Amino acid sequence: MIKDLTKGNPSKVIVKFSLPLLLSMVFQQLYNMADSIIAGNMISNNALAAVGVSTPVTMIYVAIAVGCSGGISVVCASFFGQEKFSSVKTTSYTALIFMFLLAAVLTLVGYFISAPLVNLLDTPQSIFSDSVSYLEIYTLGLVFVFIYNASNAVFTGMGDSVTPLVLLICSSVGNVGLDIALAKPMGVTGLALATLIAQAFAGIISLILVLVRLKKLIVTDPVPSHPGFDFKKIFSTRILKSIILMAFPGVCQQSFVSVGQLFVQNLINGFGEQTIAAYTAAMKINTFCISCIVTVANAIASFTAQNLGAGDIKRVKKGMYSAALILIGFSLCIVAIVAPLANQLVELFVNSSETSGTISVSEVIATGSQFLWITCPFYVFIAIKTSTDGVIKGAGCLFQFMVSTFADLILRVALSYILAPSLGFLGVCISWPIGWVIGTALSVGLYLSRSWEKRHFKAVG
Repeated sequence: MIKDLTKGNPSKVIVKFSLPLLLSMVFQQLYNMADSIIAGNMISNNALAAVGVSTPVTMIYVAIAVGCSGGISVVCASFFGQEKFSSVKTTSYTALIFMFLLAAVLTLVGYFISAPLVNLLDTPQSIFSDSVSYLEIYTLGLVFVFIYNASNAVFTGMGDSVTPLVLLICSSVGNVGLDIALAKPMGVTGLALATLIAQAFAGIISLILVLVRLKKLIVTDPVPSHPGFDFKKIFSTRILKSIILMAFPGVCQQSFVSVGQLFVQNLINGFGEQTIAAYTAAMKINTFCISCIVTVANAIASFTAQNLGAGDIKRVKKGMYSAALILIGFSLCIVAIVAPLANQLVELFVNSSETSGTISVSEVIATGSQFLWITCPFYVFIAIKTSTDGVIKGAGCLFQFMVSTFADLILRVALSYILAPSLGFLGVCISWPIGWVIGTALSVGLYLSRSWEKRHFKAVG
């Protein structure tokens, strides 16, 4: 269902639009967590560590896909706000072609560098083979991941956040079912295959639905007529430049975060399998919580792009403040759940009955809970930062958006390496909230500078 975000009460519009996006993220993170939970409980705690080692690498691929989809969504939303529906169609086709080609290149390169990457992370030999196997199989499904994200971006740009939710629910349920079916007979390889099949389903179905939706979209703006087939209607270099321009900060942000996680993972791997398993469990929970908060920022970006396309700056400000209040309350609710239940949440990922191996279950739970207790009280800063980031991103202020994100990440990675030699794993934990606080201060300052009002992006078809 296409939705015009330029009309109605800003608070209600953002909540109604963001709820399906939020539910989509919840299901997406749940099926990402399923691999780790099933790995630890149905295979072994070493399998949990193996999946954890490969996760930062897979997140680089996801980061590129999500970053690109953010750019696609903003360009689509801007055209939609201007009621240039012919350009919405061209943007969608251009994005799908671009994402397919990009995924094909990444698949080819990624498959052959999987083993060297795992080796560079100083991965213990006991989990090396499983880590490489999981990563190689995951890489083979990148085309589906990219096509799904491109389709999702088109739906979101046109104000439809329900269709991606339905697709993701089906994919998530299927993935968990396949995980359970394949984990015992095939081990970590089975988990990777389950993810590949689920991604293929979501990618293919989403592509079919978005093509049908575009075919039904009624074009009301004047379109130059050309005899016969006009390739410019399905691929525009000008629009591709706009997409890349808008996607660049998101790709840099997401990729930089993932590369930073690689460095931290390398540091964690030096502590041994036990800490790797603890960090994997804690990070899955931490990522789940943060992703739920950050998802609303994507709604704010689409809301901002549509309303700036319509020339309504005051409405953008009202939407941002409403979203910020909602997110602060939401983040406090998350803290109220995670803090007292940290032990139980980490325990979900480990096999308490496993007696063999080098991993102590009690130590894994204690170490993972320590990370959550230190970081979760600072989720409120993430809520504030994502609210202002959403406006800055939706307005197309690329440099400002990147500054706050990079400052946050650089600090977290640098402090992890500075503090770990003396404080051990505790040093890694402390680095996270420090980076969040400083990144939030920068983002809020950039929003209050009002530079985004003067430099807002307007797509050109």
